[in-house]
Amino acid sequence: MKPRALPGRAPHGSSTRKWRAAAAGIFGTLCLIAALGTADSHAAAPKTAAALPSYDHVVVVVFENKQYGEIIGSSNAPYINQLANAGASLTGMRALTHPSQPNYFNLFSGGTQGITGDGCYTPQSMSAANLGQELIAAGRTFATYNEDLPSEGSTACTNGQYAQKHNPWFAFRNVPLDTGKTWTQFPKNDFTQLPQLSFVVPNQCNDMHSCPVGTGDTWMKNNLDTYAQWASANNSLLVLTWDEDNYLGSNRIATVFSGAKVKQGTFSGAYNHYNLLRTFEDLFGTTHAGNAAGATPVTEVFGESTPPGGDLSVADPGAQTCKFNQSCTIQITATGGRAPLKYSASGLPFGLSIDTSTGRITGKPWQTGTLRITATATDATTASAGTTFPLTVNWF
Repeated sequence: MKPRALPGRAPHGSSTRKWRAAAAGIFGTLCLIAALGTADSHAAAPKTAAALPSYDHVVVVVFENKQYGEIIGSSNAPYINQLANAGASLTGMRALTHPSQPNYFNLFSGGTQGITGDGCYTPQSMSAANLGQELIAAGRTFATYNEDLPSEGSTACTNGQYAQKHNPWFAFRNVPLDTGKTWTQFPKNDFTQLPQLSFVVPNQCNDMHSCPVGTGDTWMKNNLDTYAQWASANNSLLVLTWDEDNYLGSNRIATVFSGAKVKQGTFSGAYNHYNLLRTFEDLFGTTHAGNAAGATPVTEVFGESTPPGGDLSVADPGAQTCKFNQSCTIQITATGGRAPLKYSASGLPFGLSIDTSTGRITGKPWQTGTLRITATATDATTASAGTTFPLTVNWF
């Protein structure tokens, strides 16, 4: 009589082989099911966002009511075209609607939030997700600089050439009012004090709404050229865009990227304000507001490729010291780029000037204290590079 197999143990002989084969089959089936389950979970996983560079500071300037052709290639906007030629220009960018105000909400929150006109909305009446709230929640810093805003955090509808309709951030209760700054609070003398992302909104004359293109172009050069030059050398970005065209076209608008890690050229991808919002969100790793969740970021304008003149660099001369009303010389040296090079400097005290051909700063300063000087070299392709250094002028 054969012994009975104990429960949980395989019987002896041929039965043992059958038991082992069955067990192997069951194990294999379980492995296959697990593999299929893993494959299904991978197939269902969302695609990761395209890689974007990391920036220390991003400044976004919003202009008004001009068709693409009124800006790009126009002799009325020489400075903006200089930025476009040296940086990246989107040729397929379009606004989403008319009039102005809904487009600002699209750019900031991924939707119009029911806004259809240009009226004065109720401040802090909305709670929808938006770029400012997302940045703050992600531990990033955010602010806006609004020309002619009467005071920080003011919810006034109008003030001089200021118009609330161009400032959607005040509509959201999840965005602190004190992130809405006046233009005088823009840190022109120390860009390292900028938040990680900020909007700049000129008043209704300087944003081209009520004044010619040339007025806005000149304002841009006078007020933000120093930042544009600084951004290229300090891992930062400048973006120019428009709210809409002037109702006469297809709502095609200019959008320009300038600064570090920006490819030089024109890019024909079909984009709108949702894509631009998604780009800002992905640059800083935030969640996605409204329709930006389904939009693709603008990635083609970024890269490490070196455009003509892109190897241009300006050496940091280090901290400098001069004496009041005594001769002083500081040499600025640039390498790379395409000759001839043209030098410029901002922040110099009265009495000092820079030779545009040699880069030599000379003269007798008539101001004491420590100043931050930004020196820039521009080559024949309009590529530019710069450096910022402290200059201390002592009495003796």
